[in-house]
Amino acid sequence: MSAIRMFVVAAVLLNVTTLVTAAEVTVEKEAPKLARARFFERVQAGDLADAIARRGQPVDVKPGQYHLKVPCDSMKPGSFADIVVTIDDASKTRLRLQECGVQVDSH
Repeated sequence: MSAIRMFVVAAVLLNVTTLVTAAEVTVEKEAPKLARARFFERVQAGDLADAIARRGQPVDVKPGQYHLKVPCDSMKPGSFADIVVTIDDASKTRLRLQECGVQVDSH
């Protein structure tokens, strides 16, 4: 019985630690004005892919740096801009994906 209790306590502490170090990210729903078809589907976002798929809804992520490849068709069709976005601990961040970039608002 003692081992089970220790496991439950460890699981609760791990869950609390995860919640404390989470950050909230919301990706704007609107595509850039001159974006080509399937703009959001072409963004290569790695660990932020869920936030892009659930545009307009807040998603909890781990704080840290995220690498994105954002379509940059206005420069050269089929090209991408490499972007690094930093998400701070316990922040609420709004990302507006733009042609060749990302606007980041964090508070």
